[in-house]
Amino acid sequence: MILILTIGLLFAVGGIIFLAWLFVLFPPSMLKPKYRSQGFKQSPLPPKSTKSSDISPQHFVRRSPAPTQKAFLAKNFKKQLLPSPARTPRVRLSKNLKKHLNNIEYASQVLLELRSITQLGKLPVVIATLRRISPYVFEELVLTCCKKQGWQIQRNFRYTGDGGIDGRVLILGKLYVIQVKRYADYISPEHIKDFLSCIESERASGGFFVHTGITGQLSKQLIRDSDEIILVSGQKLVNFVLGKQLKIIGITIPLKSVNSYQ
Repeated sequence: MILILTIGLLFAVGGIIFLAWLFVLFPPSMLKPKYRSQGFKQSPLPPKSTKSSDISPQHFVRRSPAPTQKAFLAKNFKKQLLPSPARTPRVRLSKNLKKHLNNIEYASQVLLELRSITQLGKLPVVIATLRRISPYVFEELVLTCCKKQGWQIQRNFRYTGDGGIDGRVLILGKLYVIQVKRYADYISPEHIKDFLSCIESERASGGFFVHTGITGQLSKQLIRDSDEIILVSGQKLVNFVLGKQLKIIGITIPLKSVNSYQ
């Protein structure tokens, strides 16, 4: 009986030694590659008081979990809920229109400066200033003065190829064309003849020939022979630029008689 117990005890001790040897050769960390090969990682171990039987599959999560819809909306809150600011469409202006607007603005500044000077020496100052500015600015300045007279004006869309007409005005329902010359010398009689042809082709009631030069005897005679041309030069031009009512023979023009437009 004692022999049997001794043999059983030896087998039990041998079994314990054999299990300890297996534990040393095959530790529990050898199970980790199983989860890594499946794209998982092991979550932190539960508290010591938790039994091994209480560990559920929820303790194993994917290494790079896909974001949930809630997390996506929270991350993109501004994009999802806040409207994007409205964009104001840009209006691209043509080069001709920009040039016209710049000349009109500059002409208004020159006109403001001229009307702020004293009475002394206005004639030479005004004429000298008008001769210094560009011909295009001079055209816009004359049309601006027409507008300030209360006339309905029409500006050209371009400065070249205008057929000798630099602008048009309506006075009491009648059409008048305008030609502007920035001269420092005598005007040419041929320009007077060409302007008469423009008035006839436009079927206008008349035309304003505005210039900063000197009107020769032949040009004056052509203007006197025609009742269609209204000459604006010298002191008459200065008065017109400084805002005095322009008198036209045969027509009484009330100041601000009609609404004006550009």
